[in-house]
Amino acid sequence: MSRSIPVGEYVEHFDPDLPHHRAWLLEVLEQLVAHAPQALEEGGTLRRLWTARQAPAGSRQAPLADIPAAVAVALPLVKEFEGCRLTAYPDPETGAEPWTIGWGSTRDSQGRPFKEGDRISQEQADALLRSRLEDDWRRLRDCIPIYKALSVNRQAALLSFTYNCGPRWFGAQGFDTLSKALKAGQLEAVPAALMLYVNPGGPSEAGLRRRRKAEGALWSASPSSPDQGSKPSPDRGSSHPNPLVGVPRFQQRDSAQLAQRDRTCFSSSCAMLLEAIKPGTLQGANGDDQYLEVVQRFGDTTNANAQIRALAHFGVMARLVQNADFQLIEQQIARGIPIPCGYLHRGPVDRPTGSGHWLIVIGHTPTQVVVNDPWGEPDLIHGTTLNANGMGLRFSRLNFGKRWMVEPIGGGAYRYAQGKGWAVVVDSFR
Repeated sequence: MSRSIPVGEYVEHFDPDLPHHRAWLLEVLEQLVAHAPQALEEGGTLRRLWTARQAPAGSRQAPLADIPAAVAVALPLVKEFEGCRLTAYPDPETGAEPWTIGWGSTRDSQGRPFKEGDRISQEQADALLRSRLEDDWRRLRDCIPIYKALSVNRQAALLSFTYNCGPRWFGAQGFDTLSKALKAGQLEAVPAALMLYVNPGGPSEAGLRRRRKAEGALWSASPSSPDQGSKPSPDRGSSHPNPLVGVPRFQQRDSAQLAQRDRTCFSSSCAMLLEAIKPGTLQGANGDDQYLEVVQRFGDTTNANAQIRALAHFGVMARLVQNADFQLIEQQIARGIPIPCGYLHRGPVDRPTGSGHWLIVIGHTPTQVVVNDPWGEPDLIHGTTLNANGMGLRFSRLNFGKRWMVEPIGGGAYRYAQGKGWAVVVDSFR
């Protein structure tokens, strides 16, 4: 399926005249409002449903405590689509194993598979569901690099999907489309990717389609979602999430131009900038190759003027500065615009060397910057590369600053120099 799932299609499964439909949607929204009220800001489709369908105040459920917020939001959604049966029943696809019980559990608290004839209590069923969702939340947090940066509603949507499809889907065969979208940070592609997993032709297809649409709409609930069509703007002040959401991570290592793979960090970083502020301009996980082809019309991939002209080709008016500092980073993030930065990635942190490397800063804290690195995770202390994972990395300002704001001291070495960082700054875009 190639198109995004509109948020409004959430109500294809929601019939307000059916009490149990009203109950389960309100329970989802109760938890979402309690744990992440910003996800239902005025103007959003789910906010309108929430306002129109609220239950009387005395009948509202209290926020679930002592569990991750995403688990609290996912619980009622999973319950709606799983249903609860206290006697083990066969899998609808196989007619046999795995035997399922409670809210879709296939194993007991000791990890043993259920078998025909097994029975449990309602309390045991509820405990199994909660335990499994908490386990899945921890697994997703550890295996999906971007997961911790996602909003609560998006974490909950993936939790429901994981409960249905199993905890080891990320990166596994058969889940390529969804995995690639998350790896590349292409968040707007997730709802359509979810719709690929509905077991076409099987007895559960209709129910899975409804579930995938509900998960996709929950994913798209937040107005900050790229699906909502919002653009970063200088007028919006600090209303943007920090770290910014929707910034892809393009990998220079997979460039189709084999001879350029070690040289395209500047292009890959600027491609991440372009796709973040003009989503849909570059297609797929190798969108930086499309951008690189435009850069090469104007010069070499390492040439700053070629990068500026390539960005202008796509309607982004930008400039290279060599006097950047952390205040400039904070200003750009507040505008909703990530900022490519060039730094020295080799040699010891107090005396860095090398020809330089580019990454993109997508967020900050008082002591850190959050970055996507097109090559991988660097060791800022020793000047080496640790691994190929470059998504949502957090660097201390102290160590990154020593490699970013520098001046030469001779012999190919540099030292820290406040306010002398290299960066690409966006002035405007259309």
